[in-house]
Amino acid sequence: MSIEAFNIYISKVQDAKIKQIFQQVQNQHRENIKNLSHYIQELGGQPDENVGLKGSMAQMKINMQTSPKIAPSDYIKKSIEGMTKGITMIEKLLRGDLDQTSRKLVEKVLQKDRASIEQLKNLQ
Repeated sequence: MSIEAFNIYISKVQDAKIKQIFQQVQNQHRENIKNLSHYIQELGGQPDENVGLKGSMAQMKINMQTSPKIAPSDYIKKSIEGMTKGITMIEKLLRGDLDQTSRKLVEKVLQKDRASIEQLKNLQ
């Protein structure tokens, strides 16, 4: 689930508690991105902060499928589904050949994402 998707959901949801949890999860995503970007730069790389065509298309789809009239529970469900897909993709990355430091950093991100999913589930 992207930061932009949460921006869209936050703008559509009227419930203050749900909005607050979405903002907390979004802030955690930002923190994860910051940590990963710093690590990539420390290794001499250049992090790609562009969502690309696939990400832009996904954002358009999310924007078209949202409305203040949609039940907040649907936004929660979609958030959980999106984050679960992201975790699955990261877990596939972990099966690859990562050094120990990279593996620990990615596992830390996964742990935080799983905690965010639990926060979202508690809203249901």
